[in-house]
Amino acid sequence: MNGFDIITFLSDFGWSGGYVASCEAAVTRLQPHARVMHISHEVAVGDVAAGALILQRVAPLYPPAVHLAVIDPGVGTERLPLAVTTARGDALVGPDNGLLLPAADVLGGLTGAWMLTPERVLIRAGLSGGRVSATFHGRDIFAPVAALLSSAVDPAQYGAPMDPAALVRLPPAISQLTPQGALAEVIEIDRFGNVGLALRFEDFVPGDGRLSVDVEGEDLPEWSARVVQTYGDLGAGELGVFCDSWGQVALALNAASAAQLLSVERGMMVRLTRSAAGS
Repeated sequence: MNGFDIITFLSDFGWSGGYVASCEAAVTRLQPHARVMHISHEVAVGDVAAGALILQRVAPLYPPAVHLAVIDPGVGTERLPLAVTTARGDALVGPDNGLLLPAADVLGGLTGAWMLTPERVLIRAGLSGGRVSATFHGRDIFAPVAALLSSAVDPAQYGAPMDPAALVRLPPAISQLTPQGALAEVIEIDRFGNVGLALRFEDFVPGDGRLSVDVEGEDLPEWSARVVQTYGDLGAGELGVFCDSWGQVALALNAASAAQLLSVERGMMVRLTRSAAGS
């Protein structure tokens, strides 16, 4: 495999406490010339699905790179430490809990997978006799492996080959087109309160009229929404349906939180129904 100048880094560590810095230090000690590019460290604690979505969206925007991702509520348990390579040429390292595979899929698909062996990682990283923390594999396993991958060190030197079909995958987000509209899972609520749905805008084709918006299984009011191109097209307090920057159907208010208005959270189901004017 080829070496990489860039190592991207995603985690749920936050910026306090020195966890991010510790991982970056582990990379820099082994590969001082690599550029560590921070995708995000503000993913909700333990939210593997949210981290997987961010990594899937952002990793392809970089040139081929090593992608270090650590959202690891199962650290120290039987979950496996993992490195994978992809058809585009990228490598990804992190826990085998579903975090890496959506990104690997959009990077051309898996070409190899290795279960990382901590003792072999320490030896190959020049830390033989060192100790691996039971609770901080990000610093002690994943960051050193990211540096080794960046240096084009063959993963077989510190990992055992795995069958890619045996890797953990997250359940897919739910979406269903209906004759009247669509039913889709809430996959993202951003800091602005926009509500992203598991529905490609080009697949749904909501038209240019109005839709009714109903949160499935909740005793909540039904809302009317207008199909718009951007936030500024909406009046005060008016709910809009639009194509977000990732090509998904999303709900928004202008300068306010659609999530708060609708009382929705990630994982809830939203039904969109075309009105006569929008059909």
